[in-house]
Amino acid sequence: MKLHSNRIYTPKGPKAGVLTVEGGKITAFAENTTDPEAIEYGDQRIIPGIFDTHNHGTCGYDIMNKNAPHEKQIASVKGYLKGLTSQGTVNIFPTVCDPDSIRAVAEVAKEGDQDGATILGIHSEGPWLNRTGEKGIRTGWPEVSMETAHAMVEAGGGWLRLVALAPEIPGMDPIIEYFLSQVITVTAAHSDNNYKQAMAAYAKGISVATHTGNVMTDMHHRDIGGLGAALTNENVTCEVICDGLHICDEMLGIYFKVKSTDKFMMVSDCTALSGAPVGKYEGIFEGMALNVTPEGFVLTDTGRLCGSSQPVLFDIRNLVNNVGIPLETCLKMACLNPCIKYGFADRKGTIEVGKDADLVVISDDYQAQVTYAEGRKVYDRSTEGKIFNADYLNR
Repeated sequence: MKLHSNRIYTPKGPKAGVLTVEGGKITAFAENTTDPEAIEYGDQRIIPGIFDTHNHGTCGYDIMNKNAPHEKQIASVKGYLKGLTSQGTVNIFPTVCDPDSIRAVAEVAKEGDQDGATILGIHSEGPWLNRTGEKGIRTGWPEVSMETAHAMVEAGGGWLRLVALAPEIPGMDPIIEYFLSQVITVTAAHSDNNYKQAMAAYAKGISVATHTGNVMTDMHHRDIGGLGAALTNENVTCEVICDGLHICDEMLGIYFKVKSTDKFMMVSDCTALSGAPVGKYEGIFEGMALNVTPEGFVLTDTGRLCGSSQPVLFDIRNLVNNVGIPLETCLKMACLNPCIKYGFADRKGTIEVGKDADLVVISDDYQAQVTYAEGRKVYDRSTEGKIFNADYLNR
C-alpha cells in the first residue's frame, strides 16, 4: 500500500511525498514525489496515530460498567476501540478501575488485531483516590488491601501498565512498592498532597501526574501544592487535558513555559458521552444528571466537570488555534511522548521508516478522515460517518 500527501508530518516537519506500507510497517518514504499507485490524500495532513493513555470510554461505549455481563463488557470494549479511531486515536491505554473491567480489557487485548485502536496496556485509575465532594464532604476510599492489588495484577494478565492512586492514603506505601515491583508505572491522582508531601511521594518512585491541575492542590504563593510539584519535578511526566475547560488556555500557556513539552502527555480523560448529542442525560450515573454542552463538555447540574467528552485531536486544535503551540509540538505530546514514557518509541509515535504504520488523515478542522492502525484501515469517514452507540443513551 502507498499513500501520498503534500503534508506528511515527519520528525523533520511536514513533507510532501509517498509512504509505502508493507506488513503493517512503514517501509519507505519517497520525498517530493508522487506515484500513480498511491492512495491520494492531496493537501490533507497525515499525522502519527494518537496515543491516549487516559480514556474511560467514547462514542457511547462504556468500558467501566463492571456490573454488566461479561459478554457485554467485551462487546463494549470492541465498540470502544472502533469509536476511538473515528477520533484519530490509534493506540490506547483503556482506563478502568476494578479487576472485572481490567479482565475484560485484557481479554480483548490478548485477541490481537481489532477493527479499531490497538491496546498497548491497561490503566487503572483507582480504586484508591482521595477527593472531596462539591460541598466539601470527603467521599472516602475503599479499604487499602494488598489482596486487591494482587487481584488487579492477576486480572491484567501482564497488560496492566499504569495505576493511578492518591499516595497520601494511609497504607499506600507497600501498595506502591508492589506495583513498581511488577514493572507497573504509578501515577499520583486525585490527591490532597501539598508541595512537600507530593515531592516525597515522587521520591518513592511515582513518575506521572494524573490530569495535571485537575483534582490536585493548586498553586499558592505560600505553598505551590501538588500542581507546583508536578510542574517543577524534572522526573515527573505530566498528563494534561488541553480542551481549554479542564485547564484554561492561559494556564496551559504557563505550563509549557514552566516545564519542557518533552515531559507532557496529552490525554482526553473521555467518557462514553464523548460524541453524544447536546442534552441532559439521566440514569447514566446513579443519582446524577449529566449535561453535554454545545461545546461538547460534560457537566453535572452544579457545573462540575465529569470527565471529558473531547478527544485529544480536539485538544490539539485548541492548543494550535488558541494557545499558539505549533502542531509539531502538539504531535510530540500526543503521539511520541507517551511512547517514550511507556517504552514503545522504537516502533510507534512518529512517521518514520521501520515504525508501525499508525497514521491519521485529518482535515483542516482537525477531524479524522481516515485512520490506519499498523497498516490496517480501521476508519473511513466517507463510508462510516460519525460513530456513536445510541443504545447507551436509552438505558
